[in-house]
Amino acid sequence: MSKILCVIRLGEVPLHLYHIISGFILLERQGIIDLKVERLGKGHPERLPYNMIEARVNGIQVLYDLNDGYDNLLREGQDFVDFLDSLLNKFHICFKRSFSPHQNSKLKHASKMLPLGLNYMVTVPGNTAHFPTPEDPKKEKIKKIIRMIPFSEYYNGRYYMNFFEGIPSLEKDPKILFMARLWDVEGDYAGQLSSSKKEERRYINEFRASCIRLCKKEFGPSFYGGVNSTGYASKYYADLIIDDKKVTKRNHYIERVKKSSICIATMGLHESIGWKFAEYVAASKAIATEELHYDVPGDFREGQNYLAFRTPSDCIDKIYRLKQDNEFRYKMMVNNYNYYHNFVRPDRIVFQSILAALQYGDYKSVQLERELS
Repeated sequence: MSKILCVIRLGEVPLHLYHIISGFILLERQGIIDLKVERLGKGHPERLPYNMIEARVNGIQVLYDLNDGYDNLLREGQDFVDFLDSLLNKFHICFKRSFSPHQNSKLKHASKMLPLGLNYMVTVPGNTAHFPTPEDPKKEKIKKIIRMIPFSEYYNGRYYMNFFEGIPSLEKDPKILFMARLWDVEGDYAGQLSSSKKEERRYINEFRASCIRLCKKEFGPSFYGGVNSTGYASKYYADLIIDDKKVTKRNHYIERVKKSSICIATMGLHESIGWKFAEYVAASKAIATEELHYDVPGDFREGQNYLAFRTPSDCIDKIYRLKQDNEFRYKMMVNNYNYYHNFVRPDRIVFQSILAALQYGDYKSVQLERELS
């Protein structure tokens, strides 16, 4: 039986890309694809923008875009339409994590865009992404070396696929979880953020803080939540700081996710669906989330895989529904278990994209060869 030939080209490899690279590696180990990995040299003229990776699937040029939104890589005054259309000129198809039909409709190459799905930092043993590439910044190269050390807090093994996975369970006293981070509204350095992005951070911070405060008041010991201790959070949201720093460590956090039945998520930067949301799905949890701004593939919808809220008080209402209706909550957990194993698990998210690329190639092959010649 012939295998699908896949070539992935690695420039800079940040954490967002580990998910997709893991998927290709797993499919090779399963005997489904033949995989070749090309590492681009420093300053290579064909290197891609941040959080993007190129693949060739049986000759079809595929772009994976794992960025938070449509505008996070733009320079001041730059338009995302020009930015993306210039990239799409070079590819047959693009799978975008933060996928918006409305935004895509503005593109010349809108027909090349397809939803990729939920993303999180997940990896597998022996992932080539663990090793520094020539294009990785010096700081990231050092971090990658630290992540190889087993006793490190950031050890790659704490992000292995099975570490996140859980199965549905029906608890008599369902626990509720919302642990979050807050963003410095001034950014990491002066001039980093526009006024609109500063305002987005203020909104995210206040919304998360309000949800946590209300949950603590409403659900008492059934709820666990708070924010990570940072200089900014300590200054402006001291009442929400999680004092036990051990709890916020990766392994302890995931343990607490697995012990919870209902998990809460809110909008991420650039209106993204954050890593936390994908982690909840991987763990087969019932989810209450702020309304989603982007689409994902497959049958994933409100009322089936999550309950959406618009305000902190609405968040409380949705949690009560999940808490009080055992059958509904358990069914949602089962739905998320199934969705994870079909559309989120690293090998499945990549396999779904490969199938879509091959289907695209079947009826576009002649036209695409003309475009790229």
